[in-house]
Amino acid sequence: MKITLRRSRRAAQAVVAVGVAAVMAAAGTLPASAVPPGAGGMVTTEVAPPPADWPVFGYQGIITNKSEMTYNPTNEFIFPSVFHAGEHFANPLGEWYLYTAPHDDPGGIVLMYADSLEGPWTEHTGNPVISRVWEPHYNLEGGRSGDSHVSTPDTFWNAEEGKMFLYFHGTNSTTRYATSDDGITFEYGGVAVNNAMSDVEGGPKTVQSAYARVFEHPDPDSPYNYAMLYMTNDNTPVAGGLPGVRRIRLAESVDARDWVVDPQVILSPGEEEGANVSSPNLWEHDGQLYLLYHASSGNSYARTIDKTLRVVGDTPILLHSASGLGTDTGRVAAPEVVSDGDDTYLFYEAGDRLGGTIAWAKDGAETVIEPTFGGFPTDEANPVFETCAAPGSDEFDEGLDDVWGRTVREDLARHAVSDGTLTIPTYSGGVAAAPLLQQELPDGAWQVTTKITIDPGQTYQQAGLLLYASDTDYLKLDMGQAKPGRVVELVSAGTPSFTTQQRYHDSQIWLRLTSDGSQIEGSVSSDGVNFDRIGSMLSAESAAGVPRFTHVGPFAFRGGAATPEIEATFDWFRFSPSAQQYEECMGVPGEPGEPAELVVTFAHSELAPGDDQIVTGTGFAAGERVVGVMNSDPLDLGVQTAGSDGVVVFSWTIPQDIDDGIHTVTLTGDESGEASAQFRVASDADGEVPGGDGSDGDGSDGDGSDGDGSDGAGGDPDRPGDQTGPVEAADTADGETDLAVTGADTSTAWAAGLLLLLAGAAAVAIGRRRRRTA
Repeated sequence: MKITLRRSRRAAQAVVAVGVAAVMAAAGTLPASAVPPGAGGMVTTEVAPPPADWPVFGYQGIITNKSEMTYNPTNEFIFPSVFHAGEHFANPLGEWYLYTAPHDDPGGIVLMYADSLEGPWTEHTGNPVISRVWEPHYNLEGGRSGDSHVSTPDTFWNAEEGKMFLYFHGTNSTTRYATSDDGITFEYGGVAVNNAMSDVEGGPKTVQSAYARVFEHPDPDSPYNYAMLYMTNDNTPVAGGLPGVRRIRLAESVDARDWVVDPQVILSPGEEEGANVSSPNLWEHDGQLYLLYHASSGNSYARTIDKTLRVVGDTPILLHSASGLGTDTGRVAAPEVVSDGDDTYLFYEAGDRLGGTIAWAKDGAETVIEPTFGGFPTDEANPVFETCAAPGSDEFDEGLDDVWGRTVREDLARHAVSDGTLTIPTYSGGVAAAPLLQQELPDGAWQVTTKITIDPGQTYQQAGLLLYASDTDYLKLDMGQAKPGRVVELVSAGTPSFTTQQRYHDSQIWLRLTSDGSQIEGSVSSDGVNFDRIGSMLSAESAAGVPRFTHVGPFAFRGGAATPEIEATFDWFRFSPSAQQYEECMGVPGEPGEPAELVVTFAHSELAPGDDQIVTGTGFAAGERVVGVMNSDPLDLGVQTAGSDGVVVFSWTIPQDIDDGIHTVTLTGDESGEASAQFRVASDADGEVPGGDGSDGDGSDGDGSDGDGSDGAGGDPDRPGDQTGPVEAADTADGETDLAVTGADTSTAWAAGLLLLLAGAAAVAIGRRRRRTA
């Protein structure tokens, strides 16, 4: 289910009473605070005020639905490039082409197509259209881990040659190009830029030349016809152990094939951006050129730039940041602005930099609010469920509760509870050697969160949450010390096997693992309120219907015995309640035993033919079959099944030939009876939800301090495999390796409907029904 909420109403959602907040939280509609978690709490400074007609992009959703993608070797997609295929190709697959790619090995350039920039987008069946092996030109298989891939496609039309040129990097040190007459089949062109071309005599050595965008040169007086903006990195040591600072460079060309690199960097990160800037782009708005890019802060920015592409504005303008509503949270990167007629769109990389996906937003559009993963409530007033934690939780107030069913290698265990905290020493060894306090995982969807304090100073010291099937099949989410410094990491051993790391600077962190029953997501927070996903989702099943992991618990390791032992403390261990459990616990909307009534609410009380309407019915029996009908002329809305919370949601497009006036929607349950409500159709309606005050509460117009938690102080906006790969592992008794040490529903629909009701956003009717205990 998706609903939309006008930006003018967002601010009000942040100040509702706690009772209403509990209802809203189940739909994930409460906005995040102004500063999402970052590595060590990135300090932001100043952004320039945008021009009066600056676009305000409303999040519309995800294009690369990773669970449905056929070509998806690493469960991530980055760096979108949109091309108007219908303008240049005969008989294209669609009017618009979108190219993207995974970054991690093996990468591969992915093509999607659509007849509208608003989709739906279809994956090309022949992906990847460019792979990491293209004999005799290159073969990246067997190369250095993290660098043996092709990625970051960028396309432009070379009018002189009458061909599409597609630029991509592979390895990280080289940007290449290929040409095409149809956007599907390509001829290899050659190397455009590489590290050697970027080096300046007497300066540091360049280690990356990637993330390039190419366009016609905007300076009519330039001897060059084409320009390229791209990211470079060098080997200058910086704080935290990572080499270099990512900056923006300029290259120019007469024919788009042979390039000359300007020796001067055109943009280095400032205090607002953080440690790095990357993924540059060029955009013209109202006659002014802008350099677009993303930064370690987790936001995308724009700076003015002159036609020579050498004079850049001193202060960034915020281009886009996540709204903090529903799934629109965390990092936004690699901005690509595309206009079609009077409409302007933003395509970008959303989510953490090790598990990104391609999202899109539209200027002036309402932000689409999608339910959070797993459907668990998200209440700003009670974000980690100090109130209403689910069974299996332990506050460590008086020893260990009886929820802990076992301790693996109990004879070696030295954990203790005192002063309301669980203390675990960092045991020598990894999963296959250390004592492990565990309890059984519940069936179906679950979410577990803990707050950890640990101050690792030497490599392999770590503590976190462990999902366990065996000593060689597990998933761990932890904070510890690694080669790049202090990191948060998600590590899977078994199938699949991977390590994802993000820089972090504090000694306290909130870790969360969530499962909807079929997939598992790890997320982290530096404030206990805003959680950002780390890495990619992975399957929760070892086979269809068979859970992969059986137990969960806290852990602390230190690698080899030579590493000093330190302690990790856990303040509590909590399972999150379901939305229905939270509703009942918080006493919203009524006390148990009160009869529930049928309630029908609309997303819009007035709209025009062709607009989309959403109706939510609450109070039906769990699992009840509900039929929806719209009158005057009967329009069958289909059949929905009420969820465990008694909610059904119908969505449809108002017919173009419908008469203006009042129309009635009736929802009829097999056992609960029927309820009706009315809304108005007017040809000149704008579809606005009534009741707003007209103020601009857009979360994207904040103070520019939003970050994604994946970069933070000293973090990277991109993931060069040769710089941020897993740390070398310590040897354990069984030869396994680690960071540290690895050992090798519809409930949200109820809240969304009730949110609209509480906000006064729609016509409401109480229907006839048989009484039923809530």
